[in-house]
Amino acid sequence: MSSTEEGGGTVGAVSTDQTVINNNTNNDSVAIDMPCTDVALSSGELANLRSLDKDLDGGLPTLRDKPLIRKVPSTLSRNEDFKKYFKPKVIAIGPLHHDDLTLHESEKLKLKLAAHFVKKSGLVKESLYSNIKKEMDGLKECYDPQELENYGFHNEEMFFVDGCAILQAVYMRYGNDDDGKLFIKDDLLTFVYSDLFLLENQLPFRVLELLTSSVMAKCSWMQSQGSSTILLSA
Repeated sequence: MSSTEEGGGTVGAVSTDQTVINNNTNNDSVAIDMPCTDVALSSGELANLRSLDKDLDGGLPTLRDKPLIRKVPSTLSRNEDFKKYFKPKVIAIGPLHHDDLTLHESEKLKLKLAAHFVKKSGLVKESLYSNIKKEMDGLKECYDPQELENYGFHNEEMFFVDGCAILQAVYMRYGNDDDGKLFIKDDLLTFVYSDLFLLENQLPFRVLELLTSSVMAKCSWMQSQGSSTILLSA
């Protein structure tokens, strides 16, 4: 049925269905009843569905305040061409390649480098080692905890030896350490330097700070004593 207004067009009758839709749009939400199915679910299927709730509760991965030293993703490690960017050739630094059997010969080299650094520093090795041990909890936080669990060795000793070896290698490159060059060939030392820049072959920089701060403190003390002696003699 329709009506005609003066000067206007025809207005059609409003259907009942349209009225229901318009009324529903004024509500915040519309509930839709779904037909109930009587399909039985196995215990395994129910467990899988419940795991979705756990994933939802876990939310997104939390962002850390600082990056971690960790292994590269498996998508990269499977590519042989990429291994030169993260797998050391001569010397293993840190925990990620510590158990690599192909690098065990480098342990002797690291010990020689570390021994020369301790000798050059003139400090008691027990004191240097204690500085590392006191901050082990913080140093471990620089690595992915799941990856550290795979290595069953004393982290304190590894950090101490590796840190001293790095500093001695740097000193041999930029300092005047002619004695140190007697026990390592230049071509081998070149591979050592390249290994120090690899992604999975890293130490927390704090290790080097702890070692060098002790050396710098002694140097400053010796310089101050020397200045005092000059002033007294004058």
